[in-house]
Amino acid sequence: MEMTIIAQLLEAGKTQREVAEQMGVPIGKLKYQLAKHRKTVSARTRPESAGTEGPDEYEFDIIHEHYGADQLYALPRDDRSLYLYWELTPERIQMAEEHFHCGWNVLPKVLRIYDVSFIHFHGDNFNRYWEFEVNQDANNWFVKDVSPNCSYIVDYGTRTIDGRFFTILRSNTVTTPPSE
Repeated sequence: MEMTIIAQLLEAGKTQREVAEQMGVPIGKLKYQLAKHRKTVSARTRPESAGTEGPDEYEFDIIHEHYGADQLYALPRDDRSLYLYWELTPERIQMAEEHFHCGWNVLPKVLRIYDVSFIHFHGDNFNRYWEFEVNQDANNWFVKDVSPNCSYIVDYGTRTIDGRFFTILRSNTVTTPPSE
């Protein structure tokens, strides 16, 4: 596989799945090649005698896509929107699969946004909430039409067969700036 083409497609904003489809290879093979490339690149080190060789003599380490931690972070994008990003470890995914007795890919992925402005949130108290399904492969999302100067907590989860929401990850508390 041509790593420069893959890198260009990923830098252009395509997901790994989209790149694999475009290149006509299985997603597993693409991930294997990326991991192999990252290992090769991170094995290279910067020369000890800095300044004697130019930057073309070495490559910088690629930023890792995953950190190996179950996490969901919410950040204010502006006074009317939030940016969310999350990561689930294989262990957390396996736990959900075992709990629901089905594959991860069949579970609906849902974001639930709680308005917790001016209250001490303890899990079941909130001013209001809304939820929506997200793409199976998504690991980040923009939430629009939130209110300025309000606090929010976001849950990433799924729905049970009878429609109940089941939390898998919970975010930090985030407060949007005032509108002025």
